[in-house]
Amino acid sequence: MIKVKKKTYIPALRYHWLTRFYDPLIENGMREKKMKMQLVNQASLQPGDLAMDLACGTGTLALLLHKSQPEARVIGIDADPEILSIAKKKMKENRADSILFEEGFSDQLPFSNNLFHHVFTSLFIHHLTLEEKKDTFKEVHRILQSGGQFHLLDFEKPENGLMRAAFLPVQLLDGFKTTSPHVKGIIPDLLKETKFAAIEETARFSSLLGTLRAYRAFKV
Repeated sequence: MIKVKKKTYIPALRYHWLTRFYDPLIENGMREKKMKMQLVNQASLQPGDLAMDLACGTGTLALLLHKSQPEARVIGIDADPEILSIAKKKMKENRADSILFEEGFSDQLPFSNNLFHHVFTSLFIHHLTLEEKKDTFKEVHRILQSGGQFHLLDFEKPENGLMRAAFLPVQLLDGFKTTSPHVKGIIPDLLKETKFAAIEETARFSSLLGTLRAYRAFKV
């Protein structure tokens, strides 16, 4: 019998017991909604658009997308069933039951080719190994329609020495192997390597944990 290695994932704050603190920590410490609204606004969802919140966590971005365009279809994907249960509860509390959530891994997305108009991801890519980053970008490219847009927000090249020092706690928590490429600014290179076009840095934020940059890229 062939044994298949079970895929693993890093929870939102690395440890499951910290998951319940994710929302207040990210919102109060990093101005989460302001940064995620950058992705929402740069997308300008239209009625009927199909959008994915990749590694959706507790569903904050998915909810913001729904509120910006209630007639768009929003699907949240995450590998962590515990955090998905929090997201589903949040949607019920906000009467946003039309948002769907599915369990899945970013490098093995359970969707057909050329399906989505938009894919969003925030504060996630720095959790992945280099190989997982590359495979995830390939999967996003695969499921996007021609002309579809990829919207990203994550830790990237620090603006200055202070922001570099601020990023060290993130590296200690999430691991240097996955986070070190972001110190040099890896996201634009990954987008180019995956054949995305019109790659643009749309915003930059200084936070208590380092520099975050927002990007938009298109599938041609």
